Amino acid sequence: MIVPDVNVEGFDIPLILFFSEVLVSEQKPDRVRKLQFSALRTLAGHLRYYKSLGYMDRLLYAIAEKKGKLILEITSKTEMDKLMQPHCPNYDGNKFVDDKYVIPEEEMICWSQTSLQGPLNEVGFKRYMELFQRILPDAYEKHIKQQL
Repeated sequence: MIVPDVNVEGFDIPLILFFSEVLVSEQKPDRVRKLQFSALRTLAGHLRYYKSLGYMDRLLYAIAEKKGKLILEITSKTEMDKLMQPHCPNYDGNKFVDDKYVIPEEEMICWSQTSLQGPLNEVGFKRYMELFQRILPDAYEKHIKQQL
């Protein structure tokens, strides 16, 4: 058998596993399987877009894993719509409050994209640094902490 030369991104592996799980699941109604399959296709498109913007494979892989797991748990279109939009946590006036739809790596990309439009305000900057420290602790310690 000849295997075509296919460029597989790092985030494709978890996506393939999630697609497989949806396809072989016999316990789920067809409408749920279709919803989940469609959401995984949308997620793959988002990840390819983030990749085209130059974001790290590590971030994309984490988004694929975390969002893929959530996709397989969701059974309603309303919940799926909430999950599929890049989701930022609520700000209560003092701090950001995460919910189950917040994917920190995706939020970090959103803050990064926002910063390209202009400087982040103090609250946004602090949140971005909090995410950076949580997601990339070694890089934060080596490159960022000493400059703050």
